[in-house]
Amino acid sequence: MRWIAVHCHRLALDRALRGHDGDLPLALCDRLQVLQASQAARALGIHPGMRRATALSLAAGLSLIEHDPLLERAALEQVATWLAQFTPGTSLQPPDGVLLDIEPSLRLFGGRDRLLARIREGLAAMGFEARLADAPTATAAWLLARWQDGASIAHESLLAARLAPLPVALLDSAAAHRDALAAIGVHHLGDLARLPRAGLARRYGPALLAEIDTALGRQADPRLWFRPAEQFSARLELLARVEHAEALLFGARRLLLQLAGWLAARQAATREVLLTGAHDGGRHARPPTRIELRLAQPSRDPDRLLGVLRERLAAVRLPAPVLTLQLDCTQVVTLPHRCGELFPVPDSDAEGLARLIERLQARLGRSQVQRLLLSADHRPEAAYRAEPVDRPARSPELPLPGLPRPLWLLEQPVPLPERQQRPWWQGPLTLLAGPERIETGWWDGHLVQRDYFIAEGEGTGWVWIFRTRSSGADSGWFLQGVFG
Repeated sequence: MRWIAVHCHRLALDRALRGHDGDLPLALCDRLQVLQASQAARALGIHPGMRRATALSLAAGLSLIEHDPLLERAALEQVATWLAQFTPGTSLQPPDGVLLDIEPSLRLFGGRDRLLARIREGLAAMGFEARLADAPTATAAWLLARWQDGASIAHESLLAARLAPLPVALLDSAAAHRDALAAIGVHHLGDLARLPRAGLARRYGPALLAEIDTALGRQADPRLWFRPAEQFSARLELLARVEHAEALLFGARRLLLQLAGWLAARQAATREVLLTGAHDGGRHARPPTRIELRLAQPSRDPDRLLGVLRERLAAVRLPAPVLTLQLDCTQVVTLPHRCGELFPVPDSDAEGLARLIERLQARLGRSQVQRLLLSADHRPEAAYRAEPVDRPARSPELPLPGLPRPLWLLEQPVPLPERQQRPWWQGPLTLLAGPERIETGWWDGHLVQRDYFIAEGEGTGWVWIFRTRSSGADSGWFLQGVFG
């Protein structure tokens, strides 16, 4: 087996900073002291272990956030949800780690190096910094990730030798015996391996030996698999009050990347996404700003969703500053398995058209982007209809029988004079084909009784004309369309 350990060593800080573009002087604290500090805070002299009051006296602009295990657990599950796209064998390692069984996935993602690079790049894009390591056992990979970023053990036979230099402090079961082990000269895992096992178990408990044995592959390490939520909903707190809609794009991009990982893990896509911006509550509270994103075709490409969102945000004016963002996937579509294509295929052309339609709808509005569809009606003015492109295209209806029809139809038929018993339009017209009799529309009050002809004039080309069969005021010849 092959395991990758993802150690989010700044999980609490990254959770708070991922809604802001850049570093801020920020520190994670409990009631008395600093637990973690950002790079900007460290530049001001803030370091872990410092008392809270001392940190505030050194840096007046320092922002403090309280240690909240529930929020950190939620952030860890967000990371695990995104990582689930690489393997279904995903396991949480609280409070700040995720373990991946990637043996079946290595070939699919191009090998270990490419997979590690993709994981590291994706987590950074979402705002999480992580240390990665891989090994034949889950516990060994977890110990390596906490010890050295990028560490690797290629084969199970190398576990004992490669784990020997690791500090004993990395073992969770050794935390209660750290001073006692240091007093007898045990500082590394190799030192423990040279001690009698019976004496270690009797003095420090069986948990210490069990953790070592699982790391070396001598003992089974059963784990609970993590399963992403059935519905996607992610929330992002913004450290600054955002007053312009375009500035929401940075935080929204991180949420869309998170959504893309969730969809990939489910082998699905989406057509509708809802982005909600919450404003400050109080006496002058405003309702949340809701921005709907709709795609012409299902997709899980974050760049595609981001392009539609960019067009929408350009037309949005915020009624009040936004404090938090929430992204909800309102429609999930299961995608069929597809293979990549070396050369362009009709599907790729259709996808390009769908992207264009999505951007036009986002910029102009859904009702302003329409398409023409045939109707089962012989009357030219009722043979087609325009409707917004809100639904997938349906299969075209059968073509209507009869003579060829021009693409250019006049909005209203134009009366034509008759000279020497011939219709006249910029000169005499010669009938080439016809008649095509259309007598319909009695059921909706728009009865037509017409004989259509294709005619040709000396300077007009082919035209489409008809003669009414009634003898009333609207009798005679009319021009209906012009052929190209």
